[in-house]
Amino acid sequence: MLNTPQRLSWWPAFWPAVLCLAGITGLSVMPSVQLPKFDLLAPDKLGHALAYGVLGWLSLRGLRLYQGRLTTLAAALMSAAAAGYGVLMEFVQAAFIPGRFFELDDMLANAIGALTAWGIYALAGIYWKRKQNQ
Repeated sequence: MLNTPQRLSWWPAFWPAVLCLAGITGLSVMPSVQLPKFDLLAPDKLGHALAYGVLGWLSLRGLRLYQGRLTTLAAALMSAAAAGYGVLMEFVQAAFIPGRFFELDDMLANAIGALTAWGIYALAGIYWKRKQNQ
């Protein structure tokens, strides 16, 4: 029989995601001098995908712990929110951070990371359900 996790209050469920979000925000608003160049496989872009993948995973985990379960719609919205935050940070960098630029490939890497986390999270859930039912 599948055990449903005990529901947690907001802070215990989401503090890892909030900490990750704070780290991403801190790194995103640091001034630097760089020229935008489209290269989706650059180490920088892999870092973006990893950071937003971790944010997406922790957000999905927090939502499941907070609600006691995770619906497909809730997972889609949470993943879209993580990807949307990546888009927002690109606009913030372009508008307010000296030496930072709006980069389309950063946005794509952020979205790929968040959506990949959703896919891996869903596959992990299927795996654990099957394992518990054996």
